[in-house]
Amino acid sequence: MKKIIALLFLLIIFYGELHYVDLRQFQSESKQVEVKGEVKKPGIYEVAIHASVEEILTLAGGCTKEGDTSNLNLTLDIENHGVIVVGKHQAPKLISINSASLEELDELKGVGPSIAQRIIDYRNQQPFKTLEELKNVKGIGDRMFEKIKGQITL
Repeated sequence: MKKIIALLFLLIIFYGELHYVDLRQFQSESKQVEVKGEVKKPGIYEVAIHASVEEILTLAGGCTKEGDTSNLNLTLDIENHGVIVVGKHQAPKLISINSASLEELDELKGVGPSIAQRIIDYRNQQPFKTLEELKNVKGIGDRMFEKIKGQITL
């Protein structure tokens, strides 16, 4: 009986060794990543297995002038067959001082509800002809105007 148990034990060990697979042989040293959008050279890149988004974008020639990476994690180790999409810079929404609501005017830096109401009261008497005319509204001086002039339009 001891011989049969020993034989079974040896068979189990032998069988286990025959089916041992070294998983390291299946690990790749590289990965493929697709790069699209606002990059100079969009395409599919074969890169080192742990290449970061920043390294891959460098291979793609970097961003175009319109490219915006603010929504990307540049340190991310993207997976094999992943995709990186570089979007465009979004133009800031301009607020019309001649037609914006109180709530829209209130979104301007430094402009609260009371100054927004003064802007509306001023334009109800006569529409603004120039952006600089906004300085005629009480509470909007040169400093305030400089802060908001990139956010406004007639």
